[in-house]
Amino acid sequence: MYSDWSSLTVHLQLLSSSTSVLSKFPADDSRNVVISVVRNVASSLGILGSEAKPSLLKTDKEISWIMEVISHGLSLPLSEHETIKDCVNIYCEWLSALLPNPKTCVPESIIDEPNRYSRKIISHLYHLFVPRRGEAQETIHRQAVLCHRVLRRVQDVVQQSETMERETWEALLGFLLAINDALLAPPTVKDDVGDQLCERVLGALYEIWLISCVKCFPSPPLWKTFREMSMNWRHRTGLVDQWNRVNLALTSRLLSFMYGPTFPKMKIAEDDAALIPESMTEDCISQTWYRFLHSIGNPVDLAHPSLVSQTQHFYQYAIVAESVIDPTHHPCLATLPSIFLRAMKGISAIVDAYLGIYSGFDTTEHATSPLSSYHSPFPTTTCSNLNLTSPITCSPLLTPTPPAQRRNIILGMKSSVIVTSITTACYHSK
Repeated sequence: MYSDWSSLTVHLQLLSSSTSVLSKFPADDSRNVVISVVRNVASSLGILGSEAKPSLLKTDKEISWIMEVISHGLSLPLSEHETIKDCVNIYCEWLSALLPNPKTCVPESIIDEPNRYSRKIISHLYHLFVPRRGEAQETIHRQAVLCHRVLRRVQDVVQQSETMERETWEALLGFLLAINDALLAPPTVKDDVGDQLCERVLGALYEIWLISCVKCFPSPPLWKTFREMSMNWRHRTGLVDQWNRVNLALTSRLLSFMYGPTFPKMKIAEDDAALIPESMTEDCISQTWYRFLHSIGNPVDLAHPSLVSQTQHFYQYAIVAESVIDPTHHPCLATLPSIFLRAMKGISAIVDAYLGIYSGFDTTEHATSPLSSYHSPFPTTTCSNLNLTSPITCSPLLTPTPPAQRRNIILGMKSSVIVTSITTACYHSK
């Protein structure tokens, strides 16, 4: 689908190698500089009950120097929680420059050029989401709390801002892709920061991406990168859950204008329906529906651990870990049958919606489709010499089919065609 466009994957992966000048100095000296500087700047934010004060930072040079310090602070070990928290608070307040009413503590230079500074802030915040090795569970939980704070601020900005430029939108979407890849691409480890934040970061990515489709439709390179990176996260149950939510919400809106008000309406949860902005046009809905449907590649691949584990992170884990010899042996891939089932149920629900028989979406393993309750009206005979069962082909005049069963047969045939079409389209979009 995007073969003529370049991917941004390599560019976004370079965010991890972008470091502050303070990283060139001894760790203790750099840490002391960060602690001293951010403590003073954070004291004027007015977050802890004190009144917010106008910033003393006036020039671009002053702000740029402070931002170098904050950037290094966001990459400190999680044991420096209070310092990292101050860095997060400063940047979250400064991002209000993109809102209609910026906070008092935001430097005037940032208010004058909110997009330029916000892009730089967004790139620095990436360091907060990078998993740290060997941290205690409580410390990881603290990191997750700070990540939630950043995601809330970003969501506020995209919902309320009227001044965001295309370059800022693309920087923000790239940031969301990068943090999802940093957290979700590695093999799943129970209770690590990726496991704790999986649903949250995916939810933020999908929600903000949909808003962007209305306000500033993502470029083809971004869509291509979205698809490439999503295929690195297919071992995460949360990915298919979010994919199903968005696909069904978009399908509901799509059918409403494709077939008109007389067509049976899809009843989906209010929270899911709210994912799609009311102002999204019909053409935008069609484009977005098709692109999201193809965003995880061929869903059939979810049944094959050898395909899902063909990623850099799985290969690295197999090289380093003593207990895993082959990437396909990682324990987290044991969830793939369940993930595959969820994906197939999502596609089945879309098919039911197109047939006008959608009755809800159930992810339980024993949930059945409305089409699965009918039985073939044709008798069967056993060919003992071949040891197989084959249907007897008779003239319809000799074996009249009751109307209700006849409708089920037709629906079953249509369902098969639609499922095949969707799956084939996913395959050929590779």
